[in-house]
Amino acid sequence: GEPGQFSWPRGIAVAPDGPVYVADSQNNRIQRFSADGQFLSAWGSQGDCGAELLEPATFCEPCGVAVAPDGTVYVADTWAHRIQRFSADGTFLDEWGSYGMFDLGDPLGQGAFYGPRALVVAADGTVYVSDTGNKRVQVFSAEGTFLREWGGSGPELGQLDEPVGLAVGPEGQVFVADSWNLRVQELTGAGTPLRSWPIVGWDNPQVEEKPYLAVDGTGRVIVTDPGHYRVLVFDATGEYQYSFGQFGFDESSFGLPMGVAVGPDGTLYVTDAANNRVMTFDLP
Repeated sequence: GEPGQFSWPRGIAVAPDGPVYVADSQNNRIQRFSADGQFLSAWGSQGDCGAELLEPATFCEPCGVAVAPDGTVYVADTWAHRIQRFSADGTFLDEWGSYGMFDLGDPLGQGAFYGPRALVVAADGTVYVSDTGNKRVQVFSAEGTFLREWGGSGPELGQLDEPVGLAVGPEGQVFVADSWNLRVQELTGAGTPLRSWPIVGWDNPQVEEKPYLAVDGTGRVIVTDPGHYRVLVFDATGEYQYSFGQFGFDESSFGLPMGVAVGPDGTLYVTDAANNRVMTFDLP
């Protein structure tokens, strides 16, 4: 794709100083834009996705991107089963992770991933990663040192089934799009469940029903419902407020809303994956 074009954009993140980073997944690159959508830079290329060791700054369908408070950019390199870390302008810094699949009976090691689809960086630099296929969240220091994990397969509070989107709330709590359990969970950074609420729309079995979420400055939780072409807004306690969107190609419709992020000025950014675009909204 040309600079500024997309092929199936998924995760999106906004830096503290305003630039917007998009995981341009099927172009195997990260793109960086100004807050008003002007293309700034891009990096990455397709890696040798069957290889055990992949070159740095190559990707295998990266689905998640996050920006630390200091501007460092983290990428969930989904089918390379690793996390890569870059400077704000895309200079490779380091990486961690390896392939490990719980269903094969591997001992589930620290830093082993099966298709990590999202990540988020807390105010203190702690990195939370949705280890989606292994049904857990892994927690690392800013440099990739394993700290802890939580989750595990199941429907009980604190357990996870196909966790995707992650967001950190104003008190440091973590919100998880627990997609196959059809709910959002709110947990402490240590993984202690605080509350959950159902998202009945996540019952769509299509493979691209991969929802993301974000928290705005007022504590509202904004959730994508890809299979029903809409965005849902909840208050900080999980009470439903409203939704918007429908299937289509115009400025009020989605082909498949997926990644979601909130800028420092409150602007809402949504990746419309199937329409290969990023959309911005002002939330009332």
